[in-house]
Amino acid sequence: MNVGVLKLEVRLFSVSSLKEKRSIVKHLLNFVRKKYNVSAAEIGKMDSTMFMEVGVAMISNNRNIIHKTFESIIDYIEINEGLEIEGMEKEIW
Repeated sequence: MNVGVLKLEVRLFSVSSLKEKRSIVKHLLNFVRKKYNVSAAEIGKMDSTMFMEVGVAMISNNRNIIHKTFESIIDYIEINEGLEIEGMEKEIW
């Protein structure tokens, strides 16, 4: 059994309030949870309107599945207009 953890620091553009940021974060996390069947949460930078920090965890029998899923999540975030990945940490055991 393999466990994967992905930590992303994402820059938000055109966000003027924490309420607007929370709406974006909530939508993103719900989509990622549903589409990729992973655990996802906002883990830091909760008081910043310019950045969000997201953590994603996944368990699988195959390391390649975890790696491909994480790459798909990263690609989805990079395609989104108004979001840019500033930092990333990925570990798979």
